[in-house]
Amino acid sequence: MDYKRIDRKSLDILEALRKAPVYQKKGTVLARKAVVGEKVITVLSGGSKETENIAGEDDWVVTNPSGEEYLISEKKFFSRYSKTVIPGVFKACGYCKAIRNPFGVPIEIMASWGSTQTGEADCFIADVCDSTGTMMDVEPYLIDGEVFFGTYEPK
Repeated sequence: MDYKRIDRKSLDILEALRKAPVYQKKGTVLARKAVVGEKVITVLSGGSKETENIAGEDDWVVTNPSGEEYLISEKKFFSRYSKTVIPGVFKACGYCKAIRNPFGVPIEIMASWGSTQTGEADCFIADVCDSTGTMMDVEPYLIDGEVFFGTYEPK
């Protein structure tokens, strides 16, 4: 498949994210401490590969309700998820600002973790923010459209 390569930090995208609504994570996820060197391939519910990463020392593997797995650093994990009484189950508690893919075609970015990330025409470009909408790291990433609506709701 051909992907349009975009700059995730272009002025147009950052300005659109600045103006975007705030969404709150909902539901729970399964998570575990990653094994150093473990390869985690994020495959979307439709079967397309979104990204591939190798686990570092402080990484966690998160499994969304849709089955999508991804790596996240321990620091980010515990800022976005909280423990429940069930071992391995965590409640989502983060926020993001997000816009629909404005290009109308599948896109590809160079993600903050140093590898490419792809999204279909219906994906979202998002960035983590606090509950007031202040973006913290300014590191936009892609979220599959179906996964987005299963993971986030308007604040």
